Amino acid sequence: MPPAASRPATRATDRLHDVDSAADYLRCGRRLIYRLVAERRITYTKAGRSLRFWQSDLDAYLDARAVQPLESIPIHR
Repeated sequence: MPPAASRPATRATDRLHDVDSAADYLRCGRRLIYRLVAERRITYTKAGRSLRFWQSDLDAYLDARAVQPLESIPIHR
């Protein structure tokens, strides 16, 4: 297997999270993080047996699920 290319931090604030830290950042449980990984719905990196998540990938996951508000519709009373 060819070695994966190292990924430079895209921003100065981009940091690497472990499962607990990613769950805290997304304000969810560890179980959801493992489910997202199993379903390949979130980008992750493996460091040995440990899972790691770049903060920019966690932000991208949140942005992809953002719901835009509807344009205001006049209410008839």
